[in-house]
Amino acid sequence: MERREPRRDAPLYRYRFGAAEYDASRQSLSVDGQPVELEQRPLQVLAELLRHPDEVVSREELLEAVWAGRPTVDNVLANAVTKLRKALGERESARISTLPRIGYRLAGPVERIAVGRRLHTGLALAVDTPVPGREAFRLESLLGAHDGSEVWRARHTKTGEARIYKFGSDGESLAALKREATMSRLLREALGPRDDLVRVLDWNFEAPPFFLESEDGGVDLAAWAAQGHLAALDGEARIALFLAIADAVAAAHSVGVLHKDLKPANVLVAPRAAAGETLPWQPKLGDFGSSRLLEPERLDALGITRLGFTVADAARAADGTPLYLAPELIAGQAPSVQSDVYALGLILYQLLVGDLKRPMATGWEQDIADAEVRADIAAATAGQPQQRLETVAALLQRLRDRGRRREAARRLLDAEARATAAERRIERSQARRPWMLAAGVLMLLGLGASLWQAHQAGLARDTARQQAALAEAANRFLTDDLLGAAGAGGAATGWYQRNPPLREVIDRAAERLGDRFDGAPLVEAGLRRTLGRAYRALASYDLAEPQLARALTLFDAVLGPLSDEAVLTGYERALTLSFLSRFDDARAQLARSDAAAGARLQAASEIALKAQLAHGTWHYQKVEPEAALARYRHAERLNLLLHPDDAAAAAHIEGTIAGCLLRLQRPREAELIARGMLSGERYTEANAGGAALASARLNLANALRAQDRVGEAIPYAQAAVTAFEQLEGEDGQRTISALSSLGRMQSLAGDSAAALAIQREVLARAQRRWGAGNQYTLVERMNLGFLESELGQRDAAVDNLRAAEAGLVKTSGAQSSLVQAARFGLADLAAESGHHAEALRVLAAIDAKALQATTSDPGRAELLAALRARIVHQRDRSAASRQALAESVVAMRAAGVAASDIEPFETVLNASGR
Repeated sequence: MERREPRRDAPLYRYRFGAAEYDASRQSLSVDGQPVELEQRPLQVLAELLRHPDEVVSREELLEAVWAGRPTVDNVLANAVTKLRKALGERESARISTLPRIGYRLAGPVERIAVGRRLHTGLALAVDTPVPGREAFRLESLLGAHDGSEVWRARHTKTGEARIYKFGSDGESLAALKREATMSRLLREALGPRDDLVRVLDWNFEAPPFFLESEDGGVDLAAWAAQGHLAALDGEARIALFLAIADAVAAAHSVGVLHKDLKPANVLVAPRAAAGETLPWQPKLGDFGSSRLLEPERLDALGITRLGFTVADAARAADGTPLYLAPELIAGQAPSVQSDVYALGLILYQLLVGDLKRPMATGWEQDIADAEVRADIAAATAGQPQQRLETVAALLQRLRDRGRRREAARRLLDAEARATAAERRIERSQARRPWMLAAGVLMLLGLGASLWQAHQAGLARDTARQQAALAEAANRFLTDDLLGAAGAGGAATGWYQRNPPLREVIDRAAERLGDRFDGAPLVEAGLRRTLGRAYRALASYDLAEPQLARALTLFDAVLGPLSDEAVLTGYERALTLSFLSRFDDARAQLARSDAAAGARLQAASEIALKAQLAHGTWHYQKVEPEAALARYRHAERLNLLLHPDDAAAAAHIEGTIAGCLLRLQRPREAELIARGMLSGERYTEANAGGAALASARLNLANALRAQDRVGEAIPYAQAAVTAFEQLEGEDGQRTISALSSLGRMQSLAGDSAAALAIQREVLARAQRRWGAGNQYTLVERMNLGFLESELGQRDAAVDNLRAAEAGLVKTSGAQSSLVQAARFGLADLAAESGHHAEALRVLAAIDAKALQATTSDPGRAELLAALRARIVHQRDRSAASRQALAESVVAMRAAGVAASDIEPFETVLNASGR
């Protein structure tokens, strides 16, 4: 793509379009003769559109022209256009049209009047001419130019020594030259001579052309890389090069100097003079012309005059190159040490991928093979400053310590993988006899992980003795407490011989854990977390949560709330709370875990994966499928990167994505996912578990139902119910959910009696499992009310829908999607009783998008509109209202609304036509 860029000497215009006027020479906008305040980026977007009236200017062209092709935040162009439209007002903003995924167009006519020309440097410098005021040096090559300034390499006519000259012709460039001279003196006085900082030798600030004279530190990093030197270095050598660059930045920070414009062009590279160096290249940090002094009093202490510094310098937040600017600088915040850390993190990424122009786009983690370095880059480039590494020194320490961190992470992942494998075996276990092996392995793996954690935390000074004691305690717990008989003497007799189900084994372990490990809190934490996971695998969330809460308390107390174990357990607890419909508690736990995770959320790490799953579950359970889908998609990418061979985890995530798609009215996509999962190519009962495949069958059934293929759907739903009953029992959560879906399908198929019997059984099971006030139970009560309404059982329907509405307000809030669904049903019943005003009032407050989120059945927006039209027609009985109702029926058919849902509307329509 060829960039549309004006020539440096191009004329500048004043543009008039309608009641608006934009002056390019002043960069000012007015509407109806009144000046309008607008940020620079939206103004620059406007300038590009005005240069090409009635033409489509592509997104890529605008990003290239305004952000140099490297926007630093998502949706930056769309945000700029939104601000521009707001500034132009309703009338003139209508001229800007959006072509989705293509670009924007500004409709003419546009009048333009030339008002001047674009500035150029104003310097009359040429190759092979003397440096003004330094006649012994002759200009050799122009290295760079900007409005008002030029950078040249010059060479001594006799000695051949090369030097770099930065020339300036105006006040702004002179201020930058003075600032760099001042900073150079400060750095030299405070730090002494350093090979990693470009040395300023002299300057001329008396008469134009003003200049700064410095040593020739070599070619800039980008040019050096283009010569093939970067490609010749392996990963370790590239990190060594980066460490040398970052050491220079850390040194500057140590005396209060922020660079503010860190980028490859401001790092020079030259061969090292000394032979035998590990890294044969010497990087030098230069160009402190945009820098900021955090402690100006240092200049006074060293007797250095404050050349080039003004009061306004403190507010120059967004000086620098856009690609390397931290997000907070673009938002107008003051620069800080952490904004330099951000730029260094990006440079590290670019060095490792071998491309010094590449931005960090979504999925950048796949470019970095080393997990520790990946985490360090993420920690340095976190979007929120509070989640970013605080200092360059911290980044240096992490990188230099990555070998030890890698070994620690390997041990932790090994322990976690063994525990996860044991958890999967529990989930896949269908027979009772294998519980003994599963439970024993599960407990010992929890113990093993905790023992290693205790060692890492420095708590096991006499490792051999303490581990032996802990192993003996764990052995007594397993043999005496868990496996011992209920009868006298504790022998492994009656209880074991009657072959108890797995749930009972886990209950026994939880009951007898007690104070067995009072002296070993990490062992207790590991075991309780394992018990929590086991309960969660059985969908016993009410029993899982207390175990996870206790484990979290112990991890917090011993390892600290910022430890990996505490953060991971916090996310597991939040996920479990979401399944219990304790959304406020879950949100609070998520906030605590996010704050503790910090920069680790930006890395491709286990913490980031668990965070996405926990947040996704919270949104999914609150019936917010769009937000949930984004989280699960992110989790899918992380899981593929971290656990490419974990079929069970991948199946769980894929199945949940399919569920989100169903709620977003994308049943065909959900169908393809479900069929792929059931094809046997990737997932089998052996590697993914029976529950994952049963969930896939249920998703397929719901996807077919949403496409009005109910006859095909019912066998898959029946198979899912059977599988879940075998896995979890009649009152298992997924059993109840599958049975509820089957009931809905029977209703759509016309078997109302069977559907009603099934839904009443569903509600009875839900009440047994969760109690009357739980969100799951309330949803099933609402479903029963809908079905009773369809069958004309009005009184029973009103009772159930009102009870569901009142309960759901308590569990999920008055404006939740589920509450709106209950109110939709109540409005329908009110209209049937002739209470048209009340029904219309309730419907006016229902959001169609929220209503759609509660079901995979298509066309809820059209159904909502049709109900309004039907009520109005039943009230008015006019030709206009009948026409509106007829149009609503057509719209429902087009949207794929089920025939059984459309039938009541057609009945009213036909009756009014007679």
